[in-house]
Amino acid sequence: MLADYAGSVEKRVPGNRRMRRIAACLVLTLGLAPQAGLLAPRAVFAAPGGVDGLHAVPVQPVLHDGLNPQEGDASHASLFLPFDAQTGVAAFWSGPDFVVVADRPVPALAHASGGSGLFSSLDVTVLDTATLIRLHLPSHPQLSLSHQSDGWVLQGDTSARSGSSSGVTSHVAQVQVFRPGAVLFPQKQPGRIIALPDPASGGRLMIAPSRVASGGIAQGRQGVGYGVRPSLEGVVIAADSRQITLRSTAEGAVLDAVALHPLPVGQAPDAAQTDPHGQDWDWLGLSHAGNSSKPSTRLAAAQAAFAAGQPWQALKSLEEASPQGEAATDEKTQTAQTFLQAAASLLTGRIWQAQALNGAQFGDAPATRVWRGLYLMQTGQNSQNTSILLSAGFAQLQAYPAPVRALLLPQVATYVVRFGDEAEVNLLGTLPDDTAYDLARALLEARAGQTETARVALENLTASSSSQTTAYARAALVALMLERDMIAPTMAAEAYGKLLDNDGQPAALPVGPKATIRLGQAHALTLAGQPQAALAVLDSVRAGPDAPQDVLAAAYQAALKAMIFPEAASKAVTPQAANSAPLSATARFALVASHLRFVEDGAGKAKLLLGYGRQLLEAGQPDAAATAFAQAAAMLADPVARAEAEDLVAQAGLQAHRPALVQRALERATAPAMPDDLATQRAYDAARLAAESGDTAKALTLLAQDETDAGLDLRGKLYESEKRWPEAVLVIGRLATRGLPEEGVLTEPQRALALRLATDAAAAGDSETLLRLKGWLAGRTLGRERDALLAMQIRSIKPHSPAH
Repeated sequence: MLADYAGSVEKRVPGNRRMRRIAACLVLTLGLAPQAGLLAPRAVFAAPGGVDGLHAVPVQPVLHDGLNPQEGDASHASLFLPFDAQTGVAAFWSGPDFVVVADRPVPALAHASGGSGLFSSLDVTVLDTATLIRLHLPSHPQLSLSHQSDGWVLQGDTSARSGSSSGVTSHVAQVQVFRPGAVLFPQKQPGRIIALPDPASGGRLMIAPSRVASGGIAQGRQGVGYGVRPSLEGVVIAADSRQITLRSTAEGAVLDAVALHPLPVGQAPDAAQTDPHGQDWDWLGLSHAGNSSKPSTRLAAAQAAFAAGQPWQALKSLEEASPQGEAATDEKTQTAQTFLQAAASLLTGRIWQAQALNGAQFGDAPATRVWRGLYLMQTGQNSQNTSILLSAGFAQLQAYPAPVRALLLPQVATYVVRFGDEAEVNLLGTLPDDTAYDLARALLEARAGQTETARVALENLTASSSSQTTAYARAALVALMLERDMIAPTMAAEAYGKLLDNDGQPAALPVGPKATIRLGQAHALTLAGQPQAALAVLDSVRAGPDAPQDVLAAAYQAALKAMIFPEAASKAVTPQAANSAPLSATARFALVASHLRFVEDGAGKAKLLLGYGRQLLEAGQPDAAATAFAQAAAMLADPVARAEAEDLVAQAGLQAHRPALVQRALERATAPAMPDDLATQRAYDAARLAAESGDTAKALTLLAQDETDAGLDLRGKLYESEKRWPEAVLVIGRLATRGLPEEGVLTEPQRALALRLATDAAAAGDSETLLRLKGWLAGRTLGRERDALLAMQIRSIKPHSPAH
């Protein structure tokens, strides 16, 4: 009958088919009876059943992650996750929690509820880059996840056990393809890589979501420095080594190790390679450089052009129609064409046509790995990984024919000197004695502490015939003088501003130097105590070879830190900054909120969020503060730091009167060897929750060992609310002993505390406490009305009455 009713409901509910199906499934899943208004579309999260009237949802058991499922009452539930077709999803177990990660923020889910059934513990944290859904399910029920046309459906069954030894069985499972130096996890529609600490352990997780059902990873596997975690959807890598990286390609997620001495990942390189130069020479035609014979095919013509340092001509040759009668392209030729076209496109600025260099086929092969570094450099990706790949392949590039070297090596050398570490810079060796390397040499001298030599070299370069070299040298000169305290931050900011104006220069300011100058100006403004101006400058910078994404994110982080923690951020606050009108709290909060998304997720951003959240809490915005604290907790790996952040979530939840949020946060606010002050604070917050819930006995038990002012104050209030006056006198008496000075004028809070103790003592008939308090006050006033009340309370009791 219930199923029949659900079918009829689906036809009657107004709106689109999706909302009708959700409403009908609420009836099936929760056993709801017909009520007026029951089926109106109200929530973003609904709980559809296993059948939507059109499709049966397949059931897949899921990983138990080393925990034995516990028996319970038979229970089935479904949760609809409204992620669109452009959103990648991953799902896996993390200790007692089942975690679903979406690779986009979905703010509408921030306050979603999982109802009162199996998914009642639903907790959603919306980050700037992702949405994190956690379901606390310690018994590890059997779960399945299926992809529908308008979202995903998570189903649970507590009555079933998994029958496989690994804890997961699936009708579809992802394979792992081992390649030289890498492992490919094929995905039809890969999502964006998400990096987060493991909610259970704090370990580093790299997550590759999928936009369509892929079946996840059925069996986990351990590798050197990493582990592949079983998952219900997507790919989840637990990385023990910082070398391990995961990237999304058109073919799927690719795992490798990026280091000067990388860990063994995937297959070992082919030791039987006979070509001393590698396949890159064959594909790019470098082996035939200088050959005067006429190319016989369009590929050969393109290769000859590339080897001659003419990548634009190489592209033109590849794009021309094949000559009449040319043989069909075989796989070897096609591979060469693909690589050559990508390399030539990169060098001609057609970055969108060079993605194959970062793909599964070429990105990790020893002969072409350096080209992945070149791609990362041009697209402004992580400077650390880029510097490693470029420096490790620098010798390889040095062996290229001279015309190709001229296109690549100067910019590679300059990039590594700017962003690489000492080991990477050392791999460059002695740079050629060529004017193209003058800027890199000057920057090397500055790195080595040869300030005067570097300054002279940079000043000479400001007169270069190249407008680009001149602009770079002028920016580097200002940066050197600021770093060596030769000029103040305010003067450096003004100097950068003049460079941006480009007055007196014969040519327009090139794009690359412009980004470098703006990064320098933002840094100077931050040091000068003008973070708002720094943020405005950064807003005009886009990631690229001169402003890698991580460097740009670090600049945003520094400016936001100066805004959130102004007392500790500025190196030399200028009179201009000191005298400028301060931002209102509303304007400051809006500015911080709109720029946090530019900072990379991690411990640094978490610190910003914690400071920002405290300010929101002090300003009476507990809901916004709770969001900031929850985001910070999701980014913290250290268990004690996470516990502190979760306790701050609880404090914000108490102020916002959200008991469910407080309870979840307190359950997570635990850590091994938790510091005493944090344990005390957590107990205090748990007591506040118990008190607000009417459980005074539990609250008092939690406060039994709390001797902080806040703890004594709350305990006193609880005793007072139950008219347990003798206990209240003991507690408030201890508070007054430490809070009321023996002499001097009393502050308003101290006067209120004295009257509170007197009132409790009078109610308890405690004359001794009243008389001691009168003597302690020694004629000091509490204010006219309070003095009168105190005198009345002293007269109201009999002398020498017992204290208790």
